[in-house]
Amino acid sequence: MNDERLRIAVDPDYTSALGLAVYCFASLEWNAVRCCERIERGSIDSLEDRTAGRVADTLLHLVKGLEPSEEQLELERAAADFRFLVGTRNNLVHAKPGTAPDGAHVLLRHGDQWTLAELMRVADAFAACSSRLDRAWHGLPG
Repeated sequence: MNDERLRIAVDPDYTSALGLAVYCFASLEWNAVRCCERIERGSIDSLEDRTAGRVADTLLHLVKGLEPSEEQLELERAAADFRFLVGTRNNLVHAKPGTAPDGAHVLLRHGDQWTLAELMRVADAFAACSSRLDRAWHGLPG
């Protein structure tokens, strides 16, 4: 290893928050896949190579087929939130490196800057939705 990554002048707190946000989304997506598999055995095989958007669409479709209940409604809300958060994740991972007005190296998407605070906020949103799907998974018949 030659430490080339250290030549990129970016704040370590920023990259840590970025990494955590990406990891939180990966956890969220996996909980969505687990819910799909719990609802329909074998669905994990068809979801393995799919985009997060397709996972979200599949989960929403499967949830709507469940018997109506409070649990089903909460799972449907969490699935809808996951679907929304896919767009947030896409904006994050498809952002481009740039320089903020203060000279900091950051990610930019459609002219908007991903700030440290924004990275922490979306990581929290990803983690909260992931927790909701995890709770729902435990409540699904299996």
